[in-house]
Amino acid sequence: MSKEIVLSAQNVYCSYGSDDVSIKVLKGADIAIRIGEVVAVMGPSGSGKSTLLHALGLLERPEKGKVFICGEDGWAMNGRKRAELRNRKIGFVFQFHHLLEEFTLKENVMMPCLIAGESSEEAAGKAERLLERVGIIHRASHFPSRVSGGERQRAAIARAIVMKPDIVLADEPTGNLDTVTSAEIEKLIMELAEEGRRSFLLATHSEDLASAVHRKVFLSSGILNESE
Repeated sequence: MSKEIVLSAQNVYCSYGSDDVSIKVLKGADIAIRIGEVVAVMGPSGSGKSTLLHALGLLERPEKGKVFICGEDGWAMNGRKRAELRNRKIGFVFQFHHLLEEFTLKENVMMPCLIAGESSEEAAGKAERLLERVGIIHRASHFPSRVSGGERQRAAIARAIVMKPDIVLADEPTGNLDTVTSAEIEKLIMELAEEGRRSFLLATHSEDLASAVHRKVFLSSGILNESE
């Protein structure tokens, strides 16, 4: 596998539902993403974009197929090693940010570092630098409920990259934001990719976001294609 490939998925199948009523969502999806590349996955609601991100992010085991993160076969590992790989190599930005409401923005960004065993001082330093970078250091001591949607999403992005992952998976990162804020988040993602040679895979409905990225793919009938 090329060293330039940070994420590769081969022949991924996923279904949901019961044994009696099972809906096949992914039917042999394949994708390869290079270092520093920002890729948008587009498709209608219910097409399986979130399921795809969960399988690629080693959160939801596919029924079939392989997922390689920096050349390592994530689903061939035991649970502990897979969790370690996920924490080291993958960042997540969820559609509704999933910040912990009882913690400040700074504490939310610190959390992955603390989980990885870093000291509070080291984690705090990293969080402050990233909050400065994403433009919300002045909100560091605020709780999620006390800041705007755009500020919450910036904090979620900071949390996703605090461990310097090789790839960030983002589910509708601009889906709940107004037009101006969405444009700011799009610009931030592209800058972060360029600065850190970090890859992003974005599940989105937004034509504006998709037009700003390096490449877009379309999820249709459980298959990923480069054109609609």
